Amino acid sequence: MEAEFALVPGRLARGSRCFGAWVGHELVGYGWLSTKSEWIGEVELEIDLPAGEAYIWNCVTLAPHRRKGVFRSVITSIVGQAQKEGLRRLWIASMVGVGGKTMQQAGFKPALLFDATKMLGVHWLRVKPADGVEPGLLASARKVVAVQGPLLVRRSITRRH
Repeated sequence: MEAEFALVPGRLARGSRCFGAWVGHELVGYGWLSTKSEWIGEVELEIDLPAGEAYIWNCVTLAPHRRKGVFRSVITSIVGQAQKEGLRRLWIASMVGVGGKTMQQAGFKPALLFDATKMLGVHWLRVKPADGVEPGLLASARKVVAVQGPLLVRRSITRRH
């Protein structure tokens, strides 16, 4: 986990769980699952999860193992464990073009699209519904990220989590 290694004890202490993908004794990828509030650094928002829901985040495939299905294995494993535990809804954030097919195959549907920009210490976040999103899913997504309108402008916040 290199630079993130120092963050692991705090993540575990607040109840987040790490799932790893291994080839023999070598860690090749990992991802985190949280059932409590969690910071989404890319869009500078806190996701506030109701009971029975969880957030999958910080899924990483280590460089030498990319394009070998590691990301798919991590996501599939986390989703399977969450289902066994009876979690009724999972959230995941994605960058455009990254893992879309895998997430769709795992049952994820786009709800909100974010366009984030930082300028002179100000964070501009444009938010719009994904094409064809069901109204109930859209309302739930807006609630967990606490963004109701199309634009959020505020001083930029940097957090390590």
